[in-house]
Amino acid sequence: MSRRGRPSPGGADRRTAVFLGRVAEVWGVRPDRAAEMLSISHRSSFWINGLRSAAGPDAVLDELASAGVESVPVPWYPAARHLLGDKRPLVESAAFREGRVYLQNASSFVPVLALAVERGASVLDVCAAPGGKAAHLAVRLGNDLRLWLNDALPARLPKLQEVVALHGISPWQVTGHPGQYIDRFVDQAFDGILLDAQCSGEGMTDLSKPGALRFWSLDRVEKMSRLQQRMLMAAFKLLKPGGLLVYSTCTISPEENEAPLDHLLRHRPEADVVPLGVELENARPGLASWQGRRYDQRLSAACRVLPTETMEPFFVCLIRRRTAAEMREA
Repeated sequence: MSRRGRPSPGGADRRTAVFLGRVAEVWGVRPDRAAEMLSISHRSSFWINGLRSAAGPDAVLDELASAGVESVPVPWYPAARHLLGDKRPLVESAAFREGRVYLQNASSFVPVLALAVERGASVLDVCAAPGGKAAHLAVRLGNDLRLWLNDALPARLPKLQEVVALHGISPWQVTGHPGQYIDRFVDQAFDGILLDAQCSGEGMTDLSKPGALRFWSLDRVEKMSRLQQRMLMAAFKLLKPGGLLVYSTCTISPEENEAPLDHLLRHRPEADVVPLGVELENARPGLASWQGRRYDQRLSAACRVLPTETMEPFFVCLIRRRTAAEMREA
């Protein structure tokens, strides 16, 4: 460290080397290739809000094209679109201002698609702000669901409420409980739970920018891992038998992805991993082991999204709670 408490250039270089070595091992590439993959400029994507678009998606796309918005369908999710150019024409459009479209990185579509609950389901979003995933899920279900939105950070709740209101979503409840203790505050059980957990955000790292890793450390990764483990265990307690829980992060470290899930599977025998039902060319299965620790083999059904020009690094796993009858037959 320098006298002013800032990382020295040598310290920054060592941090980068450690970080890239870990990422390269997780992704199965060389460190220089990992650095390239974390320097990609990602194109934005969007989905169309059928709750606000009475004329239908084609009319919205025609309107956007007239405003200079160029886009193509997402190959694995044709209901959404990849932008071909700058996002400014979309952000400045009436469709965006009126909540008829939502701008989002395509990786964030995956948890919503994986949570395949039926209309009328009760759903808890544990870390809901800013609200894009919850709004997307509600739109996919025609707003026919009992949606409980929660976020532990009070400063994020106004934005969450703004997003869902703009997009025509009517939540059942909006609360600000700490995710790691959510089971102490919520006395309902849910058909579906979305836990897009707080994390170290490694997948948001852009190594083309100076100081990209100034807040990254192994201590922070371990701290997040402990928090995520508690959040996952607490959320699972609120899941109905037969219900689905999606665990996702925008980080890369196995300590924050496979490790909390492995802990859940070892301590809750009624928890099982099921396939996501989303086919991605840039997906890799969950790891079987990491730095001497072996993980539950079922985690191979989890999905680690590698970065592309349209997708940021992401991790998604779908958990199902087995029923009492299934447990007796096991």
